[in-house]
Amino acid sequence: MSIPDYKIDEVREATDVVDLISGYVTLKKKGQNFFGLCPFHTEKTPSFSVNPDKQIFHCFGCSAGGNVFTFLMRSEGISFPESIKFLAQRAGIQIEYDKKDEVRSQENEALYYVNEFAAKFFQESLQSKKGEHALKYLKERGLSSENIKVFGLGYAPPGWQSLITQAKNTSNDLELLHRAGLTLKKEEGGYYDRFRDRIIFPILNLSGRAVAFGGRKLSEKDDSPKYINSPGTSVYEKGKMLYGLFQNRDEIRKQKKSVFVEGYMDLLSLVANDIKNVVASLGTSLTEEQSRLILRYSKHAVLIYDSDAAGVAATLRGSDILLETGLDAFIVSLPKGDDPDSYVLENGTEALLKKIENAENLFDYKIQRCLEKPPENRREEVHSILESIARIKDAIQRSLIITKVSEQLNVSEKALWSDLAPILQQKQKGERRQSEIAKRLNDLGKTRKSGRGEKAVADLVRIMLHDWDLAEYIFASLDLAEVREVDLFPIVNYLKNQHKGGGRFSEKELNQQFNDVELTAFIVQVFNEDWQGLNLKRWATDCISVIHKEKIQKQIEGIREEIRLAQDSGQPVNDLLNQCMDLEAQKKTVIAEV
Repeated sequence: MSIPDYKIDEVREATDVVDLISGYVTLKKKGQNFFGLCPFHTEKTPSFSVNPDKQIFHCFGCSAGGNVFTFLMRSEGISFPESIKFLAQRAGIQIEYDKKDEVRSQENEALYYVNEFAAKFFQESLQSKKGEHALKYLKERGLSSENIKVFGLGYAPPGWQSLITQAKNTSNDLELLHRAGLTLKKEEGGYYDRFRDRIIFPILNLSGRAVAFGGRKLSEKDDSPKYINSPGTSVYEKGKMLYGLFQNRDEIRKQKKSVFVEGYMDLLSLVANDIKNVVASLGTSLTEEQSRLILRYSKHAVLIYDSDAAGVAATLRGSDILLETGLDAFIVSLPKGDDPDSYVLENGTEALLKKIENAENLFDYKIQRCLEKPPENRREEVHSILESIARIKDAIQRSLIITKVSEQLNVSEKALWSDLAPILQQKQKGERRQSEIAKRLNDLGKTRKSGRGEKAVADLVRIMLHDWDLAEYIFASLDLAEVREVDLFPIVNYLKNQHKGGGRFSEKELNQQFNDVELTAFIVQVFNEDWQGLNLKRWATDCISVIHKEKIQKQIEGIREEIRLAQDSGQPVNDLLNQCMDLEAQKKTVIAEV
């Protein structure tokens, strides 16, 4: 969604970075800056700095950095446009959109409006005479009036057109109701309500707006599914949302721990019993998007799914997803026949809190399952452990777990690494991780060459930001076409235009040019580096040489492919060979040309 630049600037100027971040981090002033514990990684000594003059933040521990927009994007897991809207509402600024996006924006706003209309109707129905039995059911499940209010619970009355009738009475568009997934089409024409005689659970986005609904049937005589949900729409993608995150994110951030359950009532039952750092995966297998979303608030995740076979399988799948995203996964095992809701109702809050506190690390859990089987039947369980290890990106952590598994299962490390190798090769791209296994087995592995051209461009940007006078030399020697594909090209292009116009800029001005989290973090990091005493011009020469050589190498590789194709088809290759040799000679003299 495109928002005019002047509006973005207005929102930025109206938002003080210290004031915003103070709502998330306890800050203390030291000198000109404010410091606190970084919200993006675990630390004991504050390394998170907020600069009120430059209106930026930077963590010296994990290198996170940026402006008010990027902080909100990382903290809340929202997009750049959503961060603008959030801060605009906070500052009382009316957002205007470019013409080309007005239609899409209006359509989404219409869906938000009709969902909020439906949510209000369901909530009022729950408190009416028609909803007495539904309200009684919720109270019997242990929910208080406050719980019901906070989560906006409602009731869809019986009958085929209760919501539709209310929509007609209030001049709401029936087609819009259908597009929001609130109604279904009849074969003979017209519509009927999707949700009938059901408890309603509104699903809210991170801005607190209703985007979808879940419904639980109340009548056991009803042979329809126990739960039904809204379909996907332009404002709702099931695998990208977590039920309860809007209401519970502050508690998750405060406790530095998230608890995952499967369904609506599991979550509400825990909340009613004062366990509030909980989210639900909306009845689906946990997705990478959901895992990345929770990572914004906590790195420690505990899964409490049903104790049946399906629940255990979902727990193990979900744990692997959490591992791959970078979270620490822990598992709570419930007695057979229990789910989180039934367990807390029967055993109380303290009993479940104790289980959460003593949750098993995923690997301890899997090792224990393996030990419960005789040695000759452990192959499948060991393979499952290796599958999980393969999802860990940190090589040291992988090595430590391999050692632990080896010791506890009495299996040699070499055998484990040998079996892990093909799993890693299948699951993880990149020769670096594959070579790690080969090196451990026979010490013959070779690490992958890093993207030298990409690094050289990053270093040239660093050099220019520390010594703008060298921009003349760098841009005179560098063709932008050579670096157009690198991630930092937007910064390079901006610097080129500034140099061409004879302009200069401050760190604050540069930071405000880009709304990409990675770009702004890079800029903040560069300005916090100390390069005193370095020969920057010599370094720039080396970087330009690397970029030129990489360009020539790509040309050589292209010609070699042409030679291969020509040989396969019996065509002459002498001219191509000569071109290849000329380029090889150019590579050797490229430094002299810089």
